[in-house]
Amino acid sequence: MIGLTGGIASGKSTVTARLKSLGAFVADADEISREVMASDEVLRRIREEFGSGVFREDGTLARDRLAQKVFSSKERVAALDRITHPLIAKRLIEVAEEAQHTGLYPLVFVDAALLIESGFYRICNRVWLVTANTGLRIRRIILRDGLSYEAAAKRIASQTTDEEKLPYASVVIENNGSLEELIEKTDAAFRSELLLRNLSRYENSPDNDTYIKELMGNYGEDE
Repeated sequence: MIGLTGGIASGKSTVTARLKSLGAFVADADEISREVMASDEVLRRIREEFGSGVFREDGTLARDRLAQKVFSSKERVAALDRITHPLIAKRLIEVAEEAQHTGLYPLVFVDAALLIESGFYRICNRVWLVTANTGLRIRRIILRDGLSYEAAAKRIASQTTDEEKLPYASVVIENNGSLEELIEKTDAAFRSELLLRNLSRYENSPDNDTYIKELMGNYGEDE
């Protein structure tokens, strides 16, 4: 499995779309996170950790209330991560393995904006990082979202920098040019990844079982 990440307005979504058009399977970490958040186990543990106030009267999770309560405190963010991250990682591995076993996809990716920060890079054989210079990303956000320069810059500043992510990257796709150039770079990286996979079969594969056990152990869960 190959991790794909990149900051806001880097062009990661365009790379994801291109990979799918090339026949790759791309697991969306955001979709899987929403799936996990809706599970009975997670809802029970959220109620235990954060109280019934983050739920509506009908028993459904009020995400806005949870966000308001959690994101005001690093400790509460960490508590939510302890509940969700092991289950998200486990599900990502399951989805990727299911795709691989079908034999239908030349490559399998996991698209995760917080691939590095969450630690999910550890379940990947390799990591692709999509980058773009800050000024260009600000302009893209302004045009796309209608935000002010200051608001766009603030969004970027709130994220981990490309420089901090670079040590984890096996492939870096710089998106400082045209759409056509980004497509060409993605295609070239895809071809190189196919060649590498066929030559090495990713001999240094991540030890996913150990990683999941570590997560469960750290978070006080049984295997």
